[in-house]
Amino acid sequence: VIAPTGTIGLLMDCDTTGVEPDFALVKFKKLAGGGYFKIANQSLRPAIRALGYTSDQADDILTYVMGTLSLDVPMPAADGTVAAGRGSTLREFLLSKGYTHEQLLAVENSLPTVFEIAFAFSAWSMPESVLTAAGVDAAAAKNDMSFNGLRALGLTRKQIDTINRTVCGTQTVEGAPHLKPEHLAVFDCANRCGPLSTRFIKPEGHIRMMAASQPFITGAISKTINLPSDANVDDIGACYRMSWELGLKANALYRDGCKLSQPLSTKSDKSEEDDDKADKTEKASAAAKSVAEAKVSDAVVTDAGEQRELLTEALTDVALRGEPIAVPAERVVERVVERIIERPMRRRLPDTRESVTHKFNVAGHEGYLIVGLYEDGRPGELFITMAKEGSTIGGLMDSLGTAISVALQYGVPVESLVTKFAHQRFEPMGMTTNSDIPFAKSLVDYIFRWLGMQFIPGYRDLNAPRRPSAQSEPVSVSTDTTRAASHGTSAAASKEEAGCSTGSGTSVTGGTSNGWNVRREAAIEAAKAERGDSTAGAPQSRFSTMQAVVAVTETRTGDGQTIETVAAIEQTVRTTAANALDQSNAALMGDAPACDGCGSITVRNGTCYRCLNCGNSMGCS
Repeated sequence: VIAPTGTIGLLMDCDTTGVEPDFALVKFKKLAGGGYFKIANQSLRPAIRALGYTSDQADDILTYVMGTLSLDVPMPAADGTVAAGRGSTLREFLLSKGYTHEQLLAVENSLPTVFEIAFAFSAWSMPESVLTAAGVDAAAAKNDMSFNGLRALGLTRKQIDTINRTVCGTQTVEGAPHLKPEHLAVFDCANRCGPLSTRFIKPEGHIRMMAASQPFITGAISKTINLPSDANVDDIGACYRMSWELGLKANALYRDGCKLSQPLSTKSDKSEEDDDKADKTEKASAAAKSVAEAKVSDAVVTDAGEQRELLTEALTDVALRGEPIAVPAERVVERVVERIIERPMRRRLPDTRESVTHKFNVAGHEGYLIVGLYEDGRPGELFITMAKEGSTIGGLMDSLGTAISVALQYGVPVESLVTKFAHQRFEPMGMTTNSDIPFAKSLVDYIFRWLGMQFIPGYRDLNAPRRPSAQSEPVSVSTDTTRAASHGTSAAASKEEAGCSTGSGTSVTGGTSNGWNVRREAAIEAAKAERGDSTAGAPQSRFSTMQAVVAVTETRTGDGQTIETVAAIEQTVRTTAANALDQSNAALMGDAPACDGCGSITVRNGTCYRCLNCGNSMGCS
């Protein structure tokens, strides 16, 4: 692609970049904080010299375009004409109105940056002594957006226009001295250059230039196709059709003045309003004069002096009688201008308010967070106090808390702050004492993640580690008891077993325990066979625990013969409910390390590990 070619060219110290023509030879960029920035084409002089003009001729052409930028210019008459010969200058006129030489020097230094001469004589830049001498209230003038300092000093609109063209230039080469007509096309721009210009590059020229470059690139061209302010829907449709026919992949159309505000312009809004007022005044004066001349034409006039007297009397009679002046009907074009002024409103906390205090510890750095709350429970201020007062970290945290407090009081959502500042990584970082935030990547990360868990609904559930709780998990307990008996033994065997343990647990001395062990094992086997031993050999879930108790009792006759040996097996099984995902994750966490981002235990992901809490991947994607 051919990359952006508009405002970025200014940062590159270029007049134009790519296939974009210059907006105008002299343009004005509207600043976000108010005011304008004057930008002049630096390629004008090299182009003039390349066309074969001498240095003196180039100076005359540049003076015509850029102006003299000096107050030592001839003072025009009321009708805007400049008399030949040495007359008074603008500097002398301003000195007579109360300006000092130092004040005029400051005005002259501001001329290279002003939009037009009237901007150098605003109510905010003119001395109060000059305004007072002219009979103007300084405070009222500063509140009046339409105030014109030169008009207040007694200059007419035609005088101001002549002075503006002389001091600030015409902004165009059309009509410049020494310039040949065949060279005018060299200096054509995307828009008309200044109020006197009539030439500009047609939209078809923009499109054909883009079409010549399109075959050499695979993407689109970032370029604006400029249209004049009087372009209609048919003109825009023709541009799109021509772009399609020539094989352009994209185009961007802009009609000059179609928006309430645009970054670049060749004429200020104030000058347009002044032109409208001047036109209305001139039309009204011309209409009044035509009425008076019609009245004079009815009389017989013998000389010019008498004609002037009759004309003056007629104008006076019209003014005294208050007769309506017939103004020729004209087409009225309404223009709706909306100026939307948005000013932020700060909502301060009450003097007495509730707050939340939280103590934290990140890698041994202790501190306290104090959050002041509004009546509805929303945070309105943040104080961050570190344990080591006076340290660099403490000072930075104080400044951060103040900035966040101001942002909250101006209505910045907590969600935006948490999204912007959470998970920033820098020292100090490490383990914390907060179970919801076990590992903090920085102090800022901990503070804003804690704010999110406290004041953003659902943030804790989405970001806190998911740890199983023994109290909350359902546990099933089953107990099963099985009794079985082994009957009958021989008298010889009984005699051999004299001295074994009795059923009551007493020990009989003088005998062996081999027979007892045989009967005991037989009884246990019989008990297992009786209950079926359904769990014997069956794989147990790692979420189940089994506990078995075996009790063996034996009944004997008076002469020591064994009648019956009984084995009772009581088995208790504790089973904890677990879903398939938990069992799968538990199997993957056997040798997994802790996440280097949030501290949670990771799970195996191919040959690497992935954190299910924060999504961090340790080694591969």
